[in-house]
Amino acid sequence: MSSSAGYGWSYVDQEAERRRQLRARLAAEAQRAENLRRAEARRAELRARLGELNEQAQGLRGEAGQLRRAYRTARVTVETVTVGAGADEAELTRAVERARAANARAAQELAEAVQDVWSAVLPEAVAEPERSRPTRAETRRGAGEAKAAAAAEAEAAAAQARAESAARVERVRSGALVEAQAVLDRDVPRCDPADLERVAGLVRALRAAATVPEVRATLTDLAALVQHSVGRRARDEERAELRAALAELVREAEPDERGRLLADLAAAEDPAFLRPAVEAAVARADARRNRVPVAAALAEVLRGRDYLVGEDFEDLLAAEGEVVVPFGDPDPDPERAGAVGAGEVEDGDEPPAAGYGLRLVLAPDRATLSTAVVRREDAGTGDAWQDEEQDESVQQWFCEEQLPAIEEGVRQQGVRLERTSAMAPGAMAAGTVPGGSWPQPPSAATPRRRGSRSKRSGATGAAAVRKPQERGRER
Repeated sequence: MSSSAGYGWSYVDQEAERRRQLRARLAAEAQRAENLRRAEARRAELRARLGELNEQAQGLRGEAGQLRRAYRTARVTVETVTVGAGADEAELTRAVERARAANARAAQELAEAVQDVWSAVLPEAVAEPERSRPTRAETRRGAGEAKAAAAAEAEAAAAQARAESAARVERVRSGALVEAQAVLDRDVPRCDPADLERVAGLVRALRAAATVPEVRATLTDLAALVQHSVGRRARDEERAELRAALAELVREAEPDERGRLLADLAAAEDPAFLRPAVEAAVARADARRNRVPVAAALAEVLRGRDYLVGEDFEDLLAAEGEVVVPFGDPDPDPERAGAVGAGEVEDGDEPPAAGYGLRLVLAPDRATLSTAVVRREDAGTGDAWQDEEQDESVQQWFCEEQLPAIEEGVRQQGVRLERTSAMAPGAMAAGTVPGGSWPQPPSAATPRRRGSRSKRSGATGAAAVRKPQERGRER
């Protein structure tokens, strides 16, 4: 039970909300399409690069053929790399890397063949001179043979060690290249295109690594770069889609907030941090827009209970945020009054005393509603103790006979109500409203039976109580 109550409310226009969500999804899908377009542009760029490398291979093949026909050099094989029409970004990236490596290898072999040709055609520059008489050094040669033999053995041992080390490096490098290829096959399609050149550079460095530590360090760098690139691309695409969806939602905010929010979205590295601000701005705008249907729902329910709801009730409550609605006075019919008995209320239909009403307040920037029983300032008895008893009697009547039905009626109008606060009857005296601000009944001269009262309050309607000094006691 409560003589006054506070509520959080929400009103959802299902069709408008559906359109809003569809627009946000459409914006996200448009951004996803843009991401795909960029990926397609990257594939076109890779195809063009592959074409350039194949043209370079064709030139190398021509040079190698001319050299072989003229000087009978060893054959230099130049590979042309091709891919299918439906090749994805990963396959194109691997093809470009393979073509680049093949061209580099062919260019090296061609340079070695040219060097061999020059070595073969150049005459011996100097003939071996005629031996002179043995020198003192030659007479001592026998003594140095043992030392030379030892040096030769040491050199052979060193050469064997180098060969074993090179074989070990080759084994480690071969395993690392297999592992690197598995990483590339799995993750390169999801890499940021801006990182692909660095990825290719690390692959080249891995192939050229000369020591085991260098192989392992390069493989680690490659795996870290690919992982970071995949994560950054996924994050950037997700953020772009979220940014587009939030920018679409910002259109639902109030005009004075749209520009600031759009600028913040454009500048934010991660738009997810702005989601609460966008949703709060849209909620504030929704609360302002939905004040009209909420006021209409309250008017419908209160009219249905024969409260003196004026023609201007909805406009005042939606615009001003505060309205007082009189309950109406008890039935003055003497026969009915005698039949019911003093202090009794038949079916909870009429208030126990005259001059009381309901103040409704809609917060301007939040989805909150408060209700409170109020009394016309001149409706008191003049006795404070008696006024308190009368206030408590009306508050008890309202919270038991009226408030539950009002809450249910408003919910049936599509407004969700959640009571957030309540005050028990008699806990505080009813607030007072100056007589000049009290809404007038349809006809002050002709009392009506409650069952036959007009459902509208006349020209003045349910006027809002605008000035704080006119609000009486706000308890």
